[in-house]
Amino acid sequence: MTNQTPNFYALLIGINYYFPHRLPEGNYYKNLRGCVRDINNVETYLKDTFNLTPDQIIKLTATASDNPNQPQEPPELLPTYENIVAKFKELTAKAQPQDRVYIHYSGHGGRAKTIFESLKGSMGLDEALVPCDIGQPNSRYLRDLELAKLLEEMVAKELVVTLVLDSCHSGGATREMSGDDRIRGEGFIDTTPRPTDSLVAPLQELAQNWQTSTENSRNITVVNGLLPEPKGYTLIAACGDQEFAYEKVFEGTERNGALTYYLLKALREYGTEIPVNNLYDRISNLVHNDFPRQTPMLIGETNRSFLGGQSVVASRNAPVMKVDITKNRVQLQMGEASGLKKGAEFDIFRFGTRNFEDSEQRIATVKVVELGASDCWAEVTQLFGFRTINHKLAEGMIEIGSPAVYLSPGLKQIRKVRVILPDPLPQISGVNVEMLPDILKAKKEQVEGHRWIEFCSEAEKDENVDYFISLNYEGEYWIWDANKEPIKNLLFPIKVDEPEATKKLIDRLIHVARYETILDLDNEDAFAPLNGKLKVELIKSVKREQVVLNADGNVPVLEVGERVIVRIHNESNRTLNISALILQADLSIVKFYPEGAPYEVVDRGQSREKRLDMELPKNYQEGVDVIKVFATVDATNFELLELPPLDQPRPGIGDKNPTTALGELLAAVVDEDNPQRNIRVVTDASEEWTTEKVEVVVKKM
Repeated sequence: MTNQTPNFYALLIGINYYFPHRLPEGNYYKNLRGCVRDINNVETYLKDTFNLTPDQIIKLTATASDNPNQPQEPPELLPTYENIVAKFKELTAKAQPQDRVYIHYSGHGGRAKTIFESLKGSMGLDEALVPCDIGQPNSRYLRDLELAKLLEEMVAKELVVTLVLDSCHSGGATREMSGDDRIRGEGFIDTTPRPTDSLVAPLQELAQNWQTSTENSRNITVVNGLLPEPKGYTLIAACGDQEFAYEKVFEGTERNGALTYYLLKALREYGTEIPVNNLYDRISNLVHNDFPRQTPMLIGETNRSFLGGQSVVASRNAPVMKVDITKNRVQLQMGEASGLKKGAEFDIFRFGTRNFEDSEQRIATVKVVELGASDCWAEVTQLFGFRTINHKLAEGMIEIGSPAVYLSPGLKQIRKVRVILPDPLPQISGVNVEMLPDILKAKKEQVEGHRWIEFCSEAEKDENVDYFISLNYEGEYWIWDANKEPIKNLLFPIKVDEPEATKKLIDRLIHVARYETILDLDNEDAFAPLNGKLKVELIKSVKREQVVLNADGNVPVLEVGERVIVRIHNESNRTLNISALILQADLSIVKFYPEGAPYEVVDRGQSREKRLDMELPKNYQEGVDVIKVFATVDATNFELLELPPLDQPRPGIGDKNPTTALGELLAAVVDEDNPQRNIRVVTDASEEWTTEKVEVVVKKM
């Protein structure tokens, strides 16, 4: 049996023309002008890039014609409900496991009275894609449960699926949408009585599939409820909840969707093997710079190349959002909510750089001068490889999406460390014990992340020391806290005579410093309007009743294997972007909510829930887990704060060495203009983020 090269298939749907124009109840979906052009441009790109034949591309479009009741295309090529469902099924039947499938939809998103009352209730709504003939009373939407089922069938067949939705699914925004023909969506709810059967599957099967999918994804939905959290495929959506998908004239005289335009532009420049994360960093910021009310979303399988289908471990870093030549500065997507302060420095590398040891790819060094909650402005202090006057930026030097890699903080808040030697000194073969403090100081400068710690002299007062290194008579290094108590999470000592002992010890100190800095990260502004507006509850079912385990500040004690619900409630008057980290006994930090997306949008007054099964790392009989939830007004990515378990290599997050965590940015937590630790500069950034944490003791019984 020979290995067969995977095939590539595409389903392209673009709708400019909706007919009849007005719905039976009086509302209407306005005609659009750039959707068919989107699809034609995508088709041209795919044919030119992959040499696709006509039988590999399925295209459904609706273009305005002289006849107000009929588009230009023949009926069999129109994106009606029947044709869309049929072509989904045709493609799924034709493709074989591991074949690549690309689906692109440009058109309106809509909302309608549900046909799944048993699941959503009589007042429930269905999110949907809007077929071109929706004005017909017997026409049907492609509803959320149906689209989820069609995609699930593709994933079940092991197809490598990429879905792009250049449409708007912001329900309830009618006032802001009305009159702006650049927006691909309408805010009304269609209550027209429509057929209640489905061509995708029986309603009961669709409801069961939705329940299973949402339960497996912890009841997370995306694109304003259009889909369960993607599993097994990559989704790029034009905008977040409560945002809009725009189209405009970018080139020539015809419109394009903003997402589609910048997506194709980036693919032509950088190719299909570009990691999807890098591609997203570029196009999302280009779109958002053009339309502040539109921020594309990347959700689902993100560790792969776009369209290529190969697994890729992309380095994580803070991308360049904007370039301001007049002020010689760049905007980076990381801010106060991630612990950043003024004075931190970054190296900027060329877009697409994978090896950050390659100095030829370095463009500039920048220094943070202005902070937001989720972003910052950094001034260029040095340019590399350009002939410039006084290191001034010029057009095209730094591209949107270029990776910003931590270099050093401008003014460090460091953890002070003192070595305590026993008296008399132990005799250890091959080790000059008396010189250990000097040996450790010298070795520290050679270790990545060494700026987190500083060895202090014997003259330093104990109250100023954060960690003590104890060397016992058995020749073992132990790390003590500020009270000279052993740090509980460090189960095993380091033998002073084992290979690389000093490096291992310094790595441990750096790891502990990072962990505790993130643990302590908080919005310290007493007047911050979001503080106290994020409620986090641990809930357990006891005799069919829900019991809040952490009520009144209680720290619950749970056994390994017990299941709880983490309920996150937005009690503010703003829509917030929610992310949650879990800090575990092995000193690891993982963003566990949501998975497959940088954050979950939660409307004011709304809640989200996530199931959590209690676990303990290997060799631990007891530990304390800390659930730390962040809420920001603007988009950000808290994956940058993740840490592996103690003594394990740090994942690639784009440092000078790709194995060094960008979480080092948290070392720059003192304002360079205000170095006194008891004085804090209150900025507008503090008004747009908050965090809450819950502790739980986990035991083996």
